[in-house]
Amino acid sequence: MMQSNKTASYCKRSGSLQKPFFYQCGWILLLLIFCLLMVAPVTAAPAGQMLTSPTPNLDGNILYTVTQNDTCLSISLRMGIDVETIRQMNNLDVNCTLIAGEQISLGRVVTATPTAGPSPTPTPILPTSTLYNGNAELCIRLFDDINGNGMAEETERDIAGGAVSITKRGGMENFSGLTTGIDLLCFPEVPEGDYNISVAPPNEYNATTNMNYAIKIKAGDTVQVNFGSQKQAAFEEIKATNEPATRRSPLLAIVGVGMMVAGLAIVVIFGILKRRD
Repeated sequence: MMQSNKTASYCKRSGSLQKPFFYQCGWILLLLIFCLLMVAPVTAAPAGQMLTSPTPNLDGNILYTVTQNDTCLSISLRMGIDVETIRQMNNLDVNCTLIAGEQISLGRVVTATPTAGPSPTPTPILPTSTLYNGNAELCIRLFDDINGNGMAEETERDIAGGAVSITKRGGMENFSGLTTGIDLLCFPEVPEGDYNISVAPPNEYNATTNMNYAIKIKAGDTVQVNFGSQKQAAFEEIKATNEPATRRSPLLAIVGVGMMVAGLAIVVIFGILKRRD
């Protein structure tokens, strides 16, 4: 009988020594889970795809390489050229079928000699009432929109190498040229009528304004139209500020939650055992 009491007393003391051990293990496990969640690696958000604009080659031809899923309509909307014009210039079928990898022509650039014009400021040139042989002067400015606000400012310089195309709606008159980055690109003898203006910036620039503009020109008018573009590096930097830079790994988050649940279970079991004692 004496031996039995000693054994029971020893077991009771042994049990009391083991319970704090499980209790401490539960809290240590929770601490490790918290540390894992805080140092979980992050992955960068995918970079935005950059849009490139075709520029004339040495012969003055504006060529475009067809990519997967391109259609005449998508190219027309992106480049500001009528679908029928694309079809006729490239001898395409009535369905305007395109093949990925082939090059199609979007026009031909005839470099116009820029004439001296007013200082390049955001203030438009007011039309005059004096007729001049039934023609008007149309000037185009492609400016470097540094701050991306779509407004031409005095501190923003002009961009060279922009392809300009001016087409009369319902007529045969067409004008084209390249911006010089120094002076306005002016066409001094534009007949009166309704025109569509399209501008394609150089490859390293992204448009910050609408690059297609419809305008009605009257004889004797002198009109300036401004188009804005921005270097792609600056464009991507502004875009990155509006998007989340990182995202957490979903797999590590699931593992962390599972370990946290296991730790809480250990703490709850220990509490139940302690109450029974």
